[in-house]
Amino acid sequence: MNPISLAVVCCEPTAQHHSRVVDITMSRQEFDARVLRTTEQRLGAGEARELHNAAHDPEHGPVTYVQEVHEGGFSVFAGAPDGLQERFFGPGTFVAFMDDRGPGHASWVGPEGVRRTLRVLKGHLAV
Repeated sequence: MNPISLAVVCCEPTAQHHSRVVDITMSRQEFDARVLRTTEQRLGAGEARELHNAAHDPEHGPVTYVQEVHEGGFSVFAGAPDGLQERFFGPGTFVAFMDDRGPGHASWVGPEGVRRTLRVLKGHLAV
């Protein structure tokens, strides 16, 4: 099966646990086998969230939230809170969130809004 390229928002391996973005590849078979639930989402232009973490699932514990962008896009802000770095994700990209400690990440929906599929995967991905 075709591999999937993912940008993973995860914690730095430091005491501060600042968020960082790491690019990985995984097999579509492994990806599909880990999916717990899927939701279609549409968000309007300019919607934003301040620093937040990827919460654990009440039933499954640590999970990875994966956004597959279909239309439009959104930016993720990761790093130290006083030096956040922006990275934009447009159509065809997969963005995974598993930064469950530290100050977290922020996000902002681009000027075209975004249509995306959210998949919750069991466990955290290897980075």
